Amino acid sequence: MPWSSMRVWITAQVAAARSGPEAALAVLAEVRTDPSRRRELLLEDPAAAAWCVRTALAAGDEVFAETLVASAEALGVGWHARALHSRDVMGLVAATERYSDRWARASATEDLGGLLADYDRDEAVSALDRAMEVYDSLGAAWDSARVRSRLRRLGIRRRHWHHVPRPATGWGSLTGTEEKVARLVAHGLTNRQVAAELFVSPHTVGFHLRQIYRKLAIQSRVDLARIAP
Repeated sequence: MPWSSMRVWITAQVAAARSGPEAALAVLAEVRTDPSRRRELLLEDPAAAAWCVRTALAAGDEVFAETLVASAEALGVGWHARALHSRDVMGLVAATERYSDRWARASATEDLGGLLADYDRDEAVSALDRAMEVYDSLGAAWDSARVRSRLRRLGIRRRHWHHVPRPATGWGSLTGTEEKVARLVAHGLTNRQVAAELFVSPHTVGFHLRQIYRKLAIQSRVDLARIAP
Protein backbone atom coordinates (compact mmCIF):
# COMPACT_ATOMS: atom_id res chain seq x y z
CA MET A 1 0.00 0.00 0.00
CA PRO A 2 1.43 3.44 -0.92
CA TRP A 3 2.66 5.60 1.95
CA SER A 4 0.04 8.18 2.97
CA SER A 5 0.68 10.99 5.43
CA MET A 6 -3.00 11.13 6.40
CA ARG A 7 -3.15 7.38 7.02
CA VAL A 8 0.03 7.49 9.12
CA TRP A 9 -1.23 10.42 11.18
CA ILE A 10 -4.60 8.75 11.79
CA THR A 11 -2.87 5.51 12.79
CA ALA A 12 -0.53 7.42 15.11
CA GLN A 13 -3.48 9.15 16.79
CA VAL A 14 -5.22 5.81 17.29
CA ALA A 15 -2.02 4.35 18.75
CA ALA A 16 -1.62 7.32 21.10
CA ALA A 17 -5.22 7.01 22.32
CA ARG A 18 -5.03 3.25 22.84
CA SER A 19 -1.46 2.64 23.95
CA GLY A 20 0.21 5.96 24.71
CA PRO A 21 2.72 8.31 23.06
CA GLU A 22 5.48 5.72 22.66
CA ALA A 23 3.21 3.61 20.47
CA ALA A 24 2.40 6.66 18.36
CA LEU A 25 6.10 7.37 17.84
CA ALA A 26 6.59 3.81 16.62
CA VAL A 27 3.99 4.50 13.93
CA LEU A 28 5.86 7.70 13.03
CA ALA A 29 9.18 5.90 12.56
CA GLU A 30 9.48 6.87 8.89
CA VAL A 31 8.62 10.47 9.72
CA ARG A 32 11.59 10.48 12.08
CA THR A 33 14.11 9.04 9.62
CA ASP A 34 12.95 10.32 6.23
CA PRO A 35 12.87 14.12 5.71
CA SER A 36 10.57 13.79 2.70
CA ARG A 37 8.03 11.81 4.73
CA ARG A 38 8.31 14.36 7.53
CA ARG A 39 7.72 17.22 5.10
CA GLU A 40 4.65 15.50 3.62
CA LEU A 41 3.11 14.94 7.04
CA LEU A 42 3.81 18.45 8.32
CA LEU A 43 2.26 19.99 5.22
CA GLU A 44 -0.83 17.76 5.49
CA ASP A 45 -2.36 19.91 8.21
CA PRO A 46 -1.23 23.07 10.06
CA ALA A 47 -1.78 21.34 13.41
CA ALA A 48 0.21 18.20 12.57
CA ALA A 49 3.53 19.65 13.69
CA ALA A 50 2.26 20.63 17.13
CA TRP A 51 0.48 17.29 17.61
CA CYS A 52 3.67 15.40 16.77
CA VAL A 53 5.79 17.63 19.03
CA ARG A 54 3.31 17.18 21.90
CA THR A 55 3.45 13.41 21.43
CA ALA A 56 7.25 13.35 21.24
CA LEU A 57 7.55 15.42 24.43
CA ALA A 58 5.04 13.16 26.21
CA ALA A 59 7.23 10.20 25.26
CA GLY A 60 10.34 12.01 26.50
CA ASP A 61 11.86 12.16 23.01
CA GLU A 62 13.40 15.63 22.99
CA VAL A 63 15.55 14.95 19.92
CA PHE A 64 12.56 14.05 17.75
CA ALA A 65 10.63 17.04 19.10
CA GLU A 66 13.47 19.39 18.13
CA THR A 67 13.72 17.79 14.68
CA LEU A 68 10.00 18.28 14.14
CA VAL A 69 10.14 21.93 15.18
CA ALA A 70 13.08 22.64 12.89
CA SER A 71 11.37 20.93 9.95
CA ALA A 72 8.09 22.74 10.59
CA GLU A 73 9.79 26.12 10.82
CA ALA A 74 11.63 25.49 7.55
CA LEU A 75 8.22 24.86 5.94
CA GLY A 76 6.66 27.95 7.50
CA VAL A 77 4.20 25.98 9.65
CA GLY A 78 6.15 25.87 12.90
CA TRP A 79 4.73 28.71 15.00
CA HIS A 80 2.48 26.52 17.19
CA ALA A 81 5.07 23.74 17.44
CA ARG A 82 7.84 26.20 18.38
CA ALA A 83 5.69 27.85 21.05
CA LEU A 84 4.83 24.45 22.53
CA HIS A 85 8.41 23.22 22.48
CA SER A 86 9.85 26.43 23.96
CA ARG A 87 7.05 26.75 26.54
CA ASP A 88 6.13 30.18 25.20
CA VAL A 89 2.80 31.23 26.73
CA MET A 90 2.33 34.26 24.48
CA GLY A 91 3.25 32.19 21.45
CA LEU A 92 0.51 29.70 22.31
CA VAL A 93 -1.96 32.52 22.90
CA ALA A 94 -1.07 33.81 19.43
CA ALA A 95 -1.59 30.31 18.00
CA THR A 96 -5.09 30.13 19.49
CA GLU A 97 -5.89 33.41 17.73
CA ARG A 98 -4.19 32.58 14.45
CA TYR A 99 -5.93 29.32 13.60
CA SER A 100 -9.22 29.53 11.73
CA ASP A 101 -9.89 25.79 12.03
CA ARG A 102 -11.74 24.95 15.25
CA TRP A 103 -9.94 21.68 15.97
CA ALA A 104 -6.53 23.27 15.43
CA ARG A 105 -7.50 26.19 17.68
CA ALA A 106 -8.67 23.76 20.37
CA SER A 107 -5.35 21.93 20.06
CA ALA A 108 -3.44 25.18 20.71
CA THR A 109 -5.79 26.04 23.59
CA GLU A 110 -5.16 22.61 25.12
CA ASP A 111 -1.40 23.15 24.88
CA LEU A 112 -1.81 26.58 26.48
CA GLY A 113 -3.73 25.01 29.35
CA GLY A 114 -1.06 22.38 29.79
CA LEU A 115 1.65 25.02 30.04
CA LEU A 116 -0.35 27.27 32.40
CA ALA A 117 -0.89 24.32 34.74
CA ASP A 118 2.62 24.83 36.09
CA TYR A 119 1.87 28.23 37.61
CA ASP A 120 -1.75 29.36 37.14
CA ARG A 121 -4.15 26.54 37.88
CA ASP A 122 -7.34 28.56 37.40
CA GLU A 123 -6.29 29.84 33.98
CA ALA A 124 -5.14 26.35 33.04
CA VAL A 125 -8.53 24.87 33.94
CA SER A 126 -10.28 27.61 31.98
CA ALA A 127 -8.18 26.95 28.87
CA LEU A 128 -8.63 23.18 29.11
CA ASP A 129 -12.39 23.60 29.56
CA ARG A 130 -12.53 25.72 26.39
CA ALA A 131 -10.53 23.13 24.47
CA MET A 132 -12.73 20.27 25.65
CA GLU A 133 -15.91 22.16 24.75
CA VAL A 134 -14.73 22.48 21.15
CA TYR A 135 -13.51 18.87 20.99
CA ASP A 136 -16.91 17.72 22.29
CA SER A 137 -18.78 19.83 19.75
CA LEU A 138 -16.68 18.27 16.97
CA GLY A 139 -17.18 14.74 18.24
CA ALA A 140 -13.43 14.38 18.89
CA ALA A 141 -13.96 11.87 21.71
CA TRP A 142 -10.33 10.82 22.18
CA ASP A 143 -9.17 14.42 22.32
CA SER A 144 -11.88 15.19 24.89
CA ALA A 145 -10.83 12.18 26.96
CA ARG A 146 -7.21 13.38 26.93
CA VAL A 147 -8.25 16.83 28.18
CA ARG A 148 -10.47 15.32 30.90
CA SER A 149 -7.44 13.35 32.06
CA ARG A 150 -5.44 16.59 32.25
CA LEU A 151 -8.21 18.25 34.22
CA ARG A 152 -8.32 15.33 36.66
CA ARG A 153 -4.58 15.72 37.22
CA LEU A 154 -5.38 19.31 38.24
CA GLY A 155 -7.91 18.02 40.76
CA ILE A 156 -11.01 18.68 38.65
CA ARG A 157 -13.43 15.76 38.99
CA ARG A 158 -16.82 16.98 37.90
CA ARG A 159 -19.79 14.71 38.32
CA HIS A 160 -21.18 15.65 34.93
CA TRP A 161 -18.97 16.46 31.98
CA HIS A 162 -20.67 18.54 29.33
CA HIS A 163 -20.56 16.21 26.39
CA VAL A 164 -23.06 14.10 24.47
CA PRO A 165 -22.57 10.39 25.12
CA ARG A 166 -22.19 8.39 21.93
CA PRO A 167 -20.45 5.17 20.91
CA ALA A 168 -16.69 5.43 20.52
CA THR A 169 -16.60 3.55 17.22
CA GLY A 170 -18.89 2.56 14.37
CA TRP A 171 -21.37 4.53 12.27
CA GLY A 172 -23.34 5.53 15.38
CA SER A 173 -20.26 7.27 16.78
CA LEU A 174 -20.28 9.90 14.01
CA THR A 175 -21.57 13.38 14.75
CA GLY A 176 -24.24 14.86 12.50
CA THR A 177 -21.65 16.78 10.50
CA GLU A 178 -19.37 13.76 10.22
CA GLU A 179 -22.24 11.66 8.91
CA LYS A 180 -23.02 14.28 6.26
CA VAL A 181 -19.37 14.39 5.21
CA ALA A 182 -19.15 10.59 5.17
CA ARG A 183 -22.22 10.19 2.96
CA LEU A 184 -21.06 12.87 0.50
CA VAL A 185 -17.56 11.38 0.27
CA ALA A 186 -19.02 7.89 -0.09
CA HIS A 187 -20.96 9.21 -3.09
CA GLY A 188 -17.72 10.30 -4.74
CA LEU A 189 -17.49 14.01 -3.90
CA THR A 190 -14.03 15.54 -3.43
CA ASN A 191 -13.11 17.47 -0.29
CA ARG A 192 -13.59 20.73 -2.16
CA GLN A 193 -17.03 19.67 -3.41
CA VAL A 194 -18.07 18.57 0.09
CA ALA A 195 -16.83 21.90 1.47
CA ALA A 196 -18.96 23.81 -1.04
CA GLU A 197 -21.97 21.65 -0.24
CA LEU A 198 -21.67 22.19 3.54
CA PHE A 199 -20.37 25.79 3.42
CA VAL A 200 -17.13 24.97 5.25
CA SER A 201 -13.46 24.99 4.25
CA PRO A 202 -11.78 22.01 2.53
CA HIS A 203 -9.45 21.86 5.53
CA THR A 204 -12.44 21.40 7.85
CA VAL A 205 -13.66 18.58 5.61
CA GLY A 206 -10.21 16.99 5.88
CA PHE A 207 -10.42 17.14 9.67
CA HIS A 208 -13.84 15.49 9.67
CA LEU A 209 -12.56 12.76 7.33
CA ARG A 210 -9.72 11.95 9.72
CA GLN A 211 -12.23 11.64 12.55
CA ILE A 212 -14.48 9.45 10.38
CA TYR A 213 -11.65 7.14 9.33
CA ARG A 214 -10.52 6.79 12.92
CA LYS A 215 -13.99 6.05 14.30
CA LEU A 216 -14.83 3.59 11.53
CA ALA A 217 -11.38 1.93 11.61
CA ILE A 218 -10.87 2.50 7.89
CA GLN A 219 -8.11 4.13 5.86
CA SER A 220 -9.53 5.35 2.56
CA ARG A 221 -12.47 6.73 0.60
CA VAL A 222 -12.85 3.34 -1.04
CA ASP A 223 -13.35 1.75 2.39
CA LEU A 224 -15.87 4.44 3.27
CA ALA A 225 -17.87 3.92 0.08
CA ARG A 226 -17.88 0.17 0.73
CA ILE A 227 -19.29 0.34 4.28
CA ALA A 228 -21.58 3.38 4.06
CA PRO A 229 -25.20 2.39 4.78
